[in-house]
Amino acid sequence: MSTIQPELISIISIKVFKAIQTTTDEYLDNPVKPDGIEIKLGQNTAFNIENKNIRIRLNVLLEAMKNETEPIGLSGEYGLEFHLHVDNLEQFIVEKDEKMLIDRLLGGTLSGIIFSTARGIIFERTSSTFFNGVLLPVIDPNLLLDQK
Repeated sequence: MSTIQPELISIISIKVFKAIQTTTDEYLDNPVKPDGIEIKLGQNTAFNIENKNIRIRLNVLLEAMKNETEPIGLSGEYGLEFHLHVDNLEQFIVEKDEKMLIDRLLGGTLSGIIFSTARGIIFERTSSTFFNGVLLPVIDPNLLLDQK
């Protein structure tokens, strides 16, 4: 297994492909500060070994809650697409069940990069809304590898 060399990883582009906030009429008639935000995450990864590029799409669903169990009528959905280049990508490709996959070490590293970047984007996008700024939690980036 290869060692991660951060200087060999670069972000080519970041695009927001979905940014939706939904409020019910009931919420608009009586907006209240949420007691908490339920956050659901998913991601989809594709790569091109020849060009040494990786595309990761991160999906984030937000649901404002009262008492942490009852939706209050405020929700959001964000989709971000990241394109990255890894100079030594071929060193992190493994074969499993006749499929080519990215090694978990590199996958976790890239997930950490995109999730931290997404945290700032989503905070900025929600700061002037009824959400009043949503900070994505600190998580183990390897957990994203299992979220589809």
